[in-house]
Amino acid sequence: MLIGMKLKLLSFFREFFVYHHRSLEFRAKVFAAIIAAKLDPDEDDFIILYEISKEIYDNDEDRKAVLIQITKEYISKVKCKDHLTLDALLLSIDQSMKSHKRYASKIDFSHLRRLINGEEEETLIQQRVYDFLLYEVKQYSSIG
Repeated sequence: MLIGMKLKLLSFFREFFVYHHRSLEFRAKVFAAIIAAKLDPDEDDFIILYEISKEIYDNDEDRKAVLIQITKEYISKVKCKDHLTLDALLLSIDQSMKSHKRYASKIDFSHLRRLINGEEEETLIQQRVYDFLLYEVKQYSSIG
């Protein structure tokens, strides 16, 4: 109960309490785009995401929890079509990389490949999202 309340508070005030919250939010958008490309994301996707978050944030439990929470929020918005579609999320990722070229280095494609799983149609859409992100990273990392 207390951990859930702390997580909700961190999520609500992440701009104030979470160091480099924009970078963390960018990562969450990228993970959300890959996972939301599935018709019905399941708990295994979030287990994999938790393992990835441990690799990224090592011993920072708060950042791991906030990354997963924000990712779930974006997935929920895409699935509910709450003013956010997968295309709009990808456009937001593109705009973030355009504004902050260093964000291109935040995308670890080995992490994304681990999240590509499921039925054939789902993996096809996930692969298209992956290819889009790969193209964008190449575009923005070559700019300098």
